[in-house]
Amino acid sequence: MASVFWERALTLLFPHKCFLCGRVLAGMGWLCSECAPPYAGVLCTHCGKPVADCICGRCDSFYAGATAPLLYIGSAREGMYRFKYDGRLYYAPFLAALMERRVRADFADVPFDFVTYVPMHPKKRRQRGYCQTELLARALAKRLGLPVADGFITHTGLGGAQMEQKGFDAREANARQAFVACKGKRIANGTVLLVDDVLTSGATVRRCAALLLERGARSVYVVTAMTTPRIHKGGQIQR
Repeated sequence: MASVFWERALTLLFPHKCFLCGRVLAGMGWLCSECAPPYAGVLCTHCGKPVADCICGRCDSFYAGATAPLLYIGSAREGMYRFKYDGRLYYAPFLAALMERRVRADFADVPFDFVTYVPMHPKKRRQRGYCQTELLARALAKRLGLPVADGFITHTGLGGAQMEQKGFDAREANARQAFVACKGKRIANGTVLLVDDVLTSGATVRRCAALLLERGARSVYVVTAMTTPRIHKGGQIQR
């Protein structure tokens, strides 16, 4: 009860803003009455992309399945930007609730042992003040009743920003530079739920899944808040 009281008190000083349009909200919600999230709909639950955009044939995934509740388009994309770069930490529970629904629907029979997340480079984390993937992982793990474990993977800081890489091969090469396994810490044959914010080419989660398997994981599943659909040159979503 005390935590709810303080959250309500804080919203009086720092009102929540709609995740999608940024309008100030009257209460403690996440969306205004005019906004509806761009739900991802039917996905390939192996690669986590819209069925028409399946990338399973392009490479070894290393993860056993992937899913996401939202499409990374329009206002959802802008909301993710505010979450990552504008300090809107309070969006994490909203996104985690949507992620929980997809995990329970798509991986209902998977006995997860713990949740982990794609790490941020320490310097970047200090600059930003938080790691958005860790916030999502902790909020999701709480909803699923699972522990959070980390320290298996580290971000080297090598290469460029993943979002700036052009093309499938460039993203794969950059992810191999950016993430390596931590020495010493191992996984005791567990089934891992790996959390990231957005699934684009899948290079980051493929690399991290491979490293988790190397550290001893039995299998790795992926959940992200959003997945990208293919876009035509004219800017239309390809279904």
